[in-house]
Amino acid sequence: MPIPAEVALLLESFDRNARVTRALLDTLSMEDLEYSDGVGGFKIGQHLADIVNFRLGWLKRVSPEHAERVTDVTGETPTWLTVGSVAELQAAFDEGDAAMRSAVLDAMAEGRGFKGYYESHPAHLIQHCIVHDSHHRGQIAALLRQAGRPEDQRMALEDLSWAIWRE
Repeated sequence: MPIPAEVALLLESFDRNARVTRALLDTLSMEDLEYSDGVGGFKIGQHLADIVNFRLGWLKRVSPEHAERVTDVTGETPTWLTVGSVAELQAAFDEGDAAMRSAVLDAMAEGRGFKGYYESHPAHLIQHCIVHDSHHRGQIAALLRQAGRPEDQRMALEDLSWAIWRE
């Protein structure tokens, strides 16, 4: 089945979203994941856990067979990571993104939405993921500033991230 142009564009945006997350992860160490705002908000690692867990959580609701393809890297607590390295976290993002893409394309090929959630079009799952990821990356950017990340490093990441969207 050919992919309609508007869905192909959305999938390209999903790929760009993944590249922005990869650019962020490339700047982080495992120690960075422990940074907290000190007033009860999520740590950087908890924001990342929420982002990566979004994929598995929603796939369990809309396409359990695709969820089975995704490793749960949050263990018993959906806002904490069980990974031993940032590279493992990146692999989990890649796995979740591939499963989400496959779930959407399979639903489209079958001419159906996701019953009870994204009924009008399964690609709305991808849109929801992009918006969700962006929200948490913004929170992470604020935490990095609070943690004392030098401005030149923050600006370099910001420039790289925006350039991905402007290609």
